[in-house]
Amino acid sequence: MSDVFKSFVLFIALTFFKVSGVDFTISRERVLLGSTGTLTMTCDVSETDVNNIYLISIRKLRSATLSGSEQNDWQTLIIMEAGINETPSLSSDIAAVAATKDYVAGGLWDSTTPANTFLTLDMNIEKLVCDDARTYRCELSYKSSTTSSVTSANRNSTFSAYVRPQVTSLITRKNGFIVQGTSPSDIAIAEVGDELELTCTANIGSLPGTIIRWHRTSETSQNDDFIGYQAPQGTYDEGTAVSDNQCGYTREATTRYNTTAADANRENNLAFECYVTVTGDPYGNSYTSENNPRFYTDVNKPSYEETGSITGRNEISVAAGVMAAIVIASLIVGILIGVVFTWVVLNRKRTATGLKKQNQHQPTSVSRETELFNVPSHSPNTYEQLQNRTETESRMAYDSLNAASANSSTVPDSQSQYESLKHGGGGTSHTYAGLNINQ
Repeated sequence: MSDVFKSFVLFIALTFFKVSGVDFTISRERVLLGSTGTLTMTCDVSETDVNNIYLISIRKLRSATLSGSEQNDWQTLIIMEAGINETPSLSSDIAAVAATKDYVAGGLWDSTTPANTFLTLDMNIEKLVCDDARTYRCELSYKSSTTSSVTSANRNSTFSAYVRPQVTSLITRKNGFIVQGTSPSDIAIAEVGDELELTCTANIGSLPGTIIRWHRTSETSQNDDFIGYQAPQGTYDEGTAVSDNQCGYTREATTRYNTTAADANRENNLAFECYVTVTGDPYGNSYTSENNPRFYTDVNKPSYEETGSITGRNEISVAAGVMAAIVIASLIVGILIGVVFTWVVLNRKRTATGLKKQNQHQPTSVSRETELFNVPSHSPNTYEQLQNRTETESRMAYDSLNAASANSSTVPDSQSQYESLKHGGGGTSHTYAGLNINQ
């Protein structure tokens, strides 16, 4: 068989059957992110037809799937190139990223025996993220010793990334209202019969079938020791696993619990904890989420408990409703009484004002004694005026009778009238005395 025919057969085999001149391996098919260790990629030249190597590199697919120009979809991570850099080195395109991820380049360039050439890239697993779980490619460009033409070969490989589960939040509602109770020193208060609704949100890891589980403190232990708790049917909603568009899933689960008399009689706190457990690759035998949030509550006996039996809440609610109705009715009656009283007072004030205006246009009634002396009853100092007038008139009468008494033969009875006036007799003195008493 001629050399030309052999070359043609080799070309057809490389083209149509894609015989690769390289082997590409990744040390782990599954990587648990956050764990310790090293992920190593190795690109080996396996083609015996290699005469001269021009370039060997390891590249990473930029997007989840190939699109557009395949050449532009790949990012070079590590490279060796003939006549330029024949020692393994990290690409300048990823210099900043390589420093944060602890990438380490390794390999050997063997120009004498090209088949001995290889390239390695080490990655620190603790620094990897979900986005690093992409497709990687080993590329080789060389001169065929058979055809003397430039030929390229490549092989792809990939690994899967898994994340550990982690509970992110636990929210508790008591009778529909959010309550705190995150630790034994921060305890929520509840009563027998209260409904607790606990909602737990968690990154459940990379297995969508994983569910959120619950713990509860024992009723008999004096310590806050947690035991497994299976919520009764109808009181638990495990939620739906939702992809985080990376390499994990989230889930939100809710359970409902009604506090009991046994909870009120316990010596320790009633408490709940939600957690996530995963098994299988790459978690090993089992892995349980750590630092899980908890809810603590102290359940009290209700104030309406009598002789060891709990009175129905409906009776208490009815009593409270009756009391509220009585209070409201009392307020309404009080308001009506106030309105009526205000109306009466205002009406009386209007009547008094009208009478006052009417009296200002009519003479005021006076006593008989005041009319006698022609003194208005409403005049100021009426007492003093009447006193002065009485004294004056009495003095005049006294003087007149005194003079007449001297000549009693001329004025009969003048002597007796004089004596009577002298000793305070007569109507004038009585009038004066009455005014003095009234004054």
